[in-house]
Amino acid sequence: MKRVSLLVTVLAAVPLMLAACGGASGPSTSLKVTMTDFAFSPNSFTVPAGQQISVDITNNGATTHSFVIIQAGHDVNTHFTDADQAFIYWAQPKVAPGESVKASFTAPSEAGEYQILCDIAGHFEAGMVGKLTVVK
Repeated sequence: MKRVSLLVTVLAAVPLMLAACGGASGPSTSLKVTMTDFAFSPNSFTVPAGQQISVDITNNGATTHSFVIIQAGHDVNTHFTDADQAFIYWAQPKVAPGESVKASFTAPSEAGEYQILCDIAGHFEAGMVGKLTVVK
């Protein structure tokens, strides 16, 4: 009985120890995102301010998608419009279905939260959004 109790205790402690090590929750200079109809996976990223960020994007959806980062202080609320184009920080404009793209950009130097979206007509409205958190 003591062996089973010890085994249960050890198995319960392992996830806690791994979580305490930081894992994937810290900032990264490499992003890997999969686009589907109509979502980014994952949809939240944390990067260090001012660093070069590599991006590996795969479109597993049935339609073309884009990966657009909006400047700080400007959030698209209900519809992505032509006026919102002026607030694009960085974009990988079009990735066709079944294609993968590798690109890079310099993370903003200002810490904060930046909106990510697909700017193809109707995709933002369908919920294709995400968040880029920039940390110092």
